Amino acid sequence: MKSFNSFLILTLLAFSTLAFAQKKTNNKSFKIKPGTENNAIVLADENAPHFMQFGIMSRNHEEFRKKYGIAVIYQNCVISQFLSQKAKKNNKLVAKELTEKYGDVWKKDLGFIPYGL
Repeated sequence: MKSFNSFLILTLLAFSTLAFAQKKTNNKSFKIKPGTENNAIVLADENAPHFMQFGIMSRNHEEFRKKYGIAVIYQNCVISQFLSQKAKKNNKLVAKELTEKYGDVWKKDLGFIPYGL
């Protein structure tokens, strides 16, 4: 009985400290700022012009972003009807602007057909 009480107290003590270990953050977006000494990855701002893709990121699109100012943001593999419509509308708008400005050259530089086009 004494060992059971000790076990119970230790277990409760361990679980009570877990609540204090978690900190809430009010940041809604996860951003990494580039450092001068290390090669940090800069995540795309979802408010800036971008292509929306679904699935696993197949390649690095940093060169495309630097050249055209358009990022590629990957969403998870599960596509809802709302996300599908949003991606199609967004990608068509971005593609239209790129085609008006650069012709069809940007398609070769991107290396894939954006979702919904």
